Amino acid sequence: MLTKALANVLRAILVMLVFAGFSGVAWGQSPKVAVVVDKIERVGQNEVRWRVKVTNNSERPVFCTGIIYPCGPRRLDVYLEQWLGEEGWQLVAPCQDMAPPDVIQLKPAVPVVEERELEVPLSSVCKRRDIQLEGQFRYRVDIFESRAQASLYLEKFFSKDADKPHPTSAYSEPFEIPPFREPSEAKPNR
Repeated sequence: MLTKALANVLRAILVMLVFAGFSGVAWGQSPKVAVVVDKIERVGQNEVRWRVKVTNNSERPVFCTGIIYPCGPRRLDVYLEQWLGEEGWQLVAPCQDMAPPDVIQLKPAVPVVEERELEVPLSSVCKRRDIQLEGQFRYRVDIFESRAQASLYLEKFFSKDADKPHPTSAYSEPFEIPPFREPSEAKPNR
């Protein structure tokens, strides 16, 4: 009798979670932050440029990690990942040799545009340096519900501590990098 009552309570909780907005969203994925790749430009055999737009579609601020420059703009941590078959999605850039220093607030409905450039091979800091600019890629942004949660995450960035806060992630749609085409030689005017 008690087991049946407990099962009914668990079913009711599950139904409430579904109607509270969890339906259709995978665990660990943010339904409230959109990551859109606006532009992809292959500027050389080993170089690509992107424009990525990150928008908080919720009704309250959320928080990300990144860098706030004293005399200039802020820069969100926007991670480029590549699909590697059996290994799944793997981080390509930026290489993480140190924790990002700042917490950045994303205000509701205010898009943040990030310009990114990737040149391979990557710097010597990176574990994987020789990235192939072929196949499927996506961008990921890690989201925190509060500034305190994001700050604690940065404090324990390289820690294996089980109490380290885990971000919710927002992803762009997968995309491919266009092939490089040599500029055609200009024909003389006749």
